[in-house]
Amino acid sequence: MKKITFLASAVTAALTAVITLPASACTTILVGNQATTDGSYIIARNEDYQATNAKHFVFHPAEKMQQSDFHGNANNFSYPAAKDALQYTSMSDFDTHNKSMGEVGFNSAGVGMSATETIYNGAKALKADPYVTKTGIGEDAIENVILPRIHSAKEGVELLGKIIETQGAAEGFGVAFVDNTGIWYLESGSGHQWMAEKIPADKYFVSANQGRLSTYLPNNPNYMASPTLVSFAEQHGLYKAEAGKPFNFHAAYSQDTPNDVTYNYPRVWTLQHMYTQGLTTKIDQGTTFPVFLKPTRKLSVADVEQGLRNHYQGTSHDPYATQNPKEAYRPISVFRTQESHVLQVRPNLPTAIGDVEYISYGMSALGVYLPYYQGMTEVPHALTIGTNKADSASANWAFRKVQTLAMTNWKVFSPIVQTAYHKFEVQTASKQRELEKNYLKIYKRQPKKAQALINDFEKTTVADALALTDQLTNTLFTKMTYTTDMTYHFEGA
Repeated sequence: MKKITFLASAVTAALTAVITLPASACTTILVGNQATTDGSYIIARNEDYQATNAKHFVFHPAEKMQQSDFHGNANNFSYPAAKDALQYTSMSDFDTHNKSMGEVGFNSAGVGMSATETIYNGAKALKADPYVTKTGIGEDAIENVILPRIHSAKEGVELLGKIIETQGAAEGFGVAFVDNTGIWYLESGSGHQWMAEKIPADKYFVSANQGRLSTYLPNNPNYMASPTLVSFAEQHGLYKAEAGKPFNFHAAYSQDTPNDVTYNYPRVWTLQHMYTQGLTTKIDQGTTFPVFLKPTRKLSVADVEQGLRNHYQGTSHDPYATQNPKEAYRPISVFRTQESHVLQVRPNLPTAIGDVEYISYGMSALGVYLPYYQGMTEVPHALTIGTNKADSASANWAFRKVQTLAMTNWKVFSPIVQTAYHKFEVQTASKQRELEKNYLKIYKRQPKKAQALINDFEKTTVADALALTDQLTNTLFTKMTYTTDMTYHFEGA
């Protein structure tokens, strides 16, 4: 009984710093193809909400006609069933009746999306045009409505934009779309206003729970927006035109508040200074942060994963190393992350292997990113199960258990987990290169055999990751048991 009490107390103390943080969610990283090491486009995000909310990897087959209209779980938003719905994947909440809250995936047209980055539009803009909370589109619906219908990233922006204009946005959000021609990022401005911009090919973009897009050029092909974006802002006093200056979307529709100084600015500042050396911006002056930046050196998938794992390590603001539940700076990697994803599009390869989504269940700083190819048609069973109760079968809870144990003694246990998972990721990358080489040899002549290569790779990779995770869980439990035994070891017979 003493050992159980000791363990429970240790877990509670270690997690307090994370659990007591506010519930606002997500950090986004987008990288153009001229800013990456291999010429790929990358979009990535941590989905932060609740540690016990299991995510399911869902494979949605193509349908000539979807069986029913979409009806939201979060509100009363609805949308007609899609004709000729494309095959797509999603990372959905376990308890949604229609596998909504999709968050991330690729479709069979090679379009990927990440939805959503929670943002907060300005009070004055929302007074003039409030969110349509009861029937507007929000995070619950966006991927599952948009992804089965679109054949390009730009088409995704256009469709989501049209829905915002006609049915309204239920909340503030940023949504990323990617295909083999580039990345588009859309931000809501109010209940019916929005703007999107194509990410410059040689730059990257970072967002952390705040509207970040700024300049809008109405006659430029790299920008899209609601038709009345500028006139609405002028009509309601959100913006006053200045000669020679372009329309500033952020100034008109977004906000900067005292909460941003500790909750949002540090994340953007840290990633920008991590990827671009020599910046002189100050961490508490978010209005001076550039929207887009060139990295000092070109970025890889691993660099983006490291960004999503950041918790101010090596500084006094690391809440895990300092065990400080009152740390003011909100880390990028938090325990309540449900999943973290990195989508990579390599235009020089067939879509089936050129489009890859790397997903880490749970807390990214203590997780392992596993690659899932767009050509996968058979999802390993462990990825498709799990609830809000711990179990011994789902991948979600296998990863979550070892993360929870590691949090009880961060300084001792986190290096064990991180070292093992890093080694696994390096080994997996080598196996990916071998898979891709073999796929390219046969995919034109033997497409079914080529697809089987992908499915076999996914099955083996997930099984190996779960076996390693089980081993790590036992290792940490052994160490915790020894520590507890020493703590409560009374002398005598």
